[in-house]
Amino acid sequence: MAAQIAIEYGTRRVRLLEFDGAGRKLRVLGVRDASLEVPAELLVLEDQAQADAERAGKDAAAARGLEADDVRAKAIAQVVSESGFARDPSGMAFPAAHAMFREFDLPFTAREQIDKVVKFECESHFPGDIEDLVVQHVILRQTRDKSHLLAVAVRKDDLLDRLDILDEAGLDPMFVELDDFALYHALVGTGVTEECGERVVVVNAQETTTSLHFLQDGKLYAVRTIRIGSAGATRAAEGEHAQDIETARLHDVLGRLVREVRRTAGTLPEFGVPGKVLLTGSGSRLPGFAEALAQALGAPTEELDLLARVDHKLDDAEAARVGPDIGVALGIAFKLNGLDETHTDFRREEVAYTRKFDQVKTPLIVMSFLVFLLVAFLGLDKFMEARKVGKEFDLMVSVGQQQLGELLGDADAAAAHVRADDDGPKQVSSLLEATRSLREEIAQKLGRSNTIPDLPSALAVWIEFSDLLRANETPVGRINIERCDIEVMSKEPTLKLKGEVEDAAHYQTLLDMLKGHPMFSDVEPGGTKQTSTGLRFEEFTVHLNLNQAPAAPAES
Repeated sequence: MAAQIAIEYGTRRVRLLEFDGAGRKLRVLGVRDASLEVPAELLVLEDQAQADAERAGKDAAAARGLEADDVRAKAIAQVVSESGFARDPSGMAFPAAHAMFREFDLPFTAREQIDKVVKFECESHFPGDIEDLVVQHVILRQTRDKSHLLAVAVRKDDLLDRLDILDEAGLDPMFVELDDFALYHALVGTGVTEECGERVVVVNAQETTTSLHFLQDGKLYAVRTIRIGSAGATRAAEGEHAQDIETARLHDVLGRLVREVRRTAGTLPEFGVPGKVLLTGSGSRLPGFAEALAQALGAPTEELDLLARVDHKLDDAEAARVGPDIGVALGIAFKLNGLDETHTDFRREEVAYTRKFDQVKTPLIVMSFLVFLLVAFLGLDKFMEARKVGKEFDLMVSVGQQQLGELLGDADAAAAHVRADDDGPKQVSSLLEATRSLREEIAQKLGRSNTIPDLPSALAVWIEFSDLLRANETPVGRINIERCDIEVMSKEPTLKLKGEVEDAAHYQTLLDMLKGHPMFSDVEPGGTKQTSTGLRFEEFTVHLNLNQAPAAPAES
């Protein structure tokens, strides 16, 4: 399968993951990061540009960020160019830190009803104009007459800004997924959800955020994103008290994070105490992080290595660097391969993906080629069949002319009945008509009748024999006829049989049945041989009386 690219658009970096494979069997080919950090002097110039625009009465929002976005686009384009990654097809993860979350209930369970009213319901839950947002929802839990939904809203402007930057770098993702949902796809695709047990919390700690996925029996029970990451704890300090400062920062970050985790768990009393806590993300490797989360959630912690669960071509150093934070990018890769557990896509309305044809271009080309091959083979088959039928008609015409010539005593006279420009069926009809005319002419010359009796028919003998066997199916028993020769044109017409019956008694019944029929005047039995399956009889001869009219068919 052709290579594809998963894009994780974070707050400080854009991660590009190239992969191939199909379904859940994907292989990571390479991972590259592009920094979104902008030099401080450029930010100062942006502030000055914004102030100048405000004084001049221009659009300050348009002035601010323009140069910074160009810097980010160039950084991404450079990474894509240097890596040699594929640019299409692609999918993108949007950071949950820039999204809004709401949970509410709806008094029905049918997905069609939910899809119709969820946006109107969200108007009272999200601030601002709902038309400025792209809203997607996930059904977390359902009872007999109620659905509990998680709705996520992303500002269209924020999404368009990121898509424009990617577009300048030559990337146009087919869909945009929330990074928290993408991580859930990765948990499903790598089989974590099948192994996690009844209640598990997956903690993904990164630089700026820490997300918590509450899983019940492998299904998504709740998602929470805490805007506390490892960045504050890993920032280096200088001076003689640097060690004390870094320790204090770490203690402060873990303390605030533990409080938020406890508060979050307190909002989900029905979930209960998890059986274990799975830790992923580079932030989870901070000193004391595992102990703090175990204390906050009341369950033992385990490290979760998602990269080890998929095939990849990364060296050890690269795997160690990107492995802890690979979950979101892996989730986008799984969704590109068709695994979509949430059925959400934030490329809607004004930000919808417009290059839909590119998604089906290659499949259409392949399908068109297959259709062409199918039509070509069918046409060739019909052509060969037509040639075969044409040859059969030519043979019939040739044989018919020869036989008619023998009857007329003149080959040229026979050929005169067939026009060269007629097709095969017309030529055969002409010969048939000429033969019938000759037959009637001979009958008139005979003077005794205006017709000539029909020639004896072997088919009539076979029909009579078959009807006789069918009428005596029980007395004759099982019979296997291996060979049946009917000769009606000889001086003494005969029927010769070879096969097998159940035993000698049934063989005698068969002989008696033939002897008692008017058409079968005499029977000359052949040799017999007992086998493991019955009594095998060699060819025996039945003399035929063709002047005897066939018996009337039995009434059904």
